Amino acid sequence: MTSSRWLERLGLGMLVFLGWTGCKSSAPVRAAPSVQALCFAERPTGVHALSPEQWRAELLIPMLLSGYDARTGQLATPHTDCMGTPVLWQDPGPGECAEVGTASTALPATTVTAADMVMSEVRPDARLVWVVTRRFSDGDGMGPVALVESTPRGMAVKALGVLRSRTQRATLRLERVGGIDLLVAEGERCSGPKDSVCQRSVRMVPQRGNRFINEPLLLADGACASPSMIQLNRTASRSLPSRWLRKYDYTAALSFAADGIRVQEQMIVNDLDPKQPTVPARQFRKAQVDRRVQVSAGRLVVDDTSLWGRLLEEGATEAMR
Repeated sequence: MTSSRWLERLGLGMLVFLGWTGCKSSAPVRAAPSVQALCFAERPTGVHALSPEQWRAELLIPMLLSGYDARTGQLATPHTDCMGTPVLWQDPGPGECAEVGTASTALPATTVTAADMVMSEVRPDARLVWVVTRRFSDGDGMGPVALVESTPRGMAVKALGVLRSRTQRATLRLERVGGIDLLVAEGERCSGPKDSVCQRSVRMVPQRGNRFINEPLLLADGACASPSMIQLNRTASRSLPSRWLRKYDYTAALSFAADGIRVQEQMIVNDLDPKQPTVPARQFRKAQVDRRVQVSAGRLVVDDTSLWGRLLEEGATEAMR
């Protein structure tokens, strides 16, 4: 069933909204014990027909965001989710678990509309819903994410958290690995003429009870290996003492299974002479590795660091010689 049909079905008798009056949200209504939901709202009477865009902007977004005004698209500052928790994202600090060669700044805040929502079906009566409330210079978006179920009484938020991930052609899904559920967000950022160059990545966020909690990938000794985002393709280049250019091309593929996640990585390193752009590149190195992410003591543990980071660090050392 498509998202639009799901919304239409809710409009015929399963609309639930968190304290909605007019176009504004009010304080969240806690679920009855039998519902076991973080936030819940009874189905109101006299529901009029709404388009899918109106469902998103006037109902679902205000359900997840306190202080959202559907008429203007404005958010209260600072904004909170339906439980009153601030919508914030924290990655491990520099030097602890930072990715190699990444930098990002928050873009000025703008209004939030139906176009800022990503929704994916988990099963016929449930959807993962992500509302992007803040965007960043590296192509990321950030905002509340929820597992929302329709019930005979209304709509229930069964799990809630904050997600930061790529926003272009974004998809959401749940994967069961090592006895825990992982929210898997896949998306890309594109640049160049007509967005011709795209870099895709996968963010993994464990579900802990009824919360989605950002956690890093750990090494076996408990040290941080990386944030829980796997880049699927990326490039970089650096100048050599010879004034040649060394180019790094990286690709990765993920496969999920009940006993773990397989990360297949490949990196090709070529040297080019900028003075002779028509001359084919000379391959300096090619490497392939398989990494494995498993659940150990409830945590995501990877057996090695990323090939991307290792080869970039080696290349930086060689360039300084």
